[in-house]
Amino acid sequence: MNEWITGDSFEVLKHFGDKSVDCIITDPPYDLKFEQKLRLQAEFEKISRGAIIVFAPPENQWIWPVDQYLFWMKPISTKNTSKSYSRFVEMIFVYNVTTWNHDRHWSQYTNVFMDLVDDSKKHPFRKPPSLIERLILNHTNPGDFVLDPFAGSGVVPEVCDRLGRGWVAIEKDGSREWIKQLE
Repeated sequence: MNEWITGDSFEVLKHFGDKSVDCIITDPPYDLKFEQKLRLQAEFEKISRGAIIVFAPPENQWIWPVDQYLFWMKPISTKNTSKSYSRFVEMIFVYNVTTWNHDRHWSQYTNVFMDLVDDSKKHPFRKPPSLIERLILNHTNPGDFVLDPFAGSGVVPEVCDRLGRGWVAIEKDGSREWIKQLE
């Protein structure tokens, strides 16, 4: 069952059953307070029977300890550099690795990714589909069910569709035109 849910993830996640999804891949707002992150991480651990993969900026990291941490080195660009230094690195926190598809080429398992920024204009902070695809292939199997509780860009459902994974995406603003296009 593939489904878009419009609502606040802090409230919607409470309604998911224990261990009801195979994997969580998400890019939550980067300005969350520590208490909010702790609350979300507890919900993620309750809901997921597999990997929990969370993007976070180096200056406001996710919850430690972490099983594995990865880095996305973004290509240099002038976006958002008019009044401050640019962030060219994002961290990816990986917890509860139960599925590890080790039959892929070794280059798919480095902890530093150099994928190009997505320029589809669908969302200003959209992660590269190639990076999301690699994470899904490494940590899920065909038919698995992936949750993105902060699906603002729609990239996780888009990649899941292409790879034969089920998905649920939660987005606070369900009125966005591109969400309707993915349905």
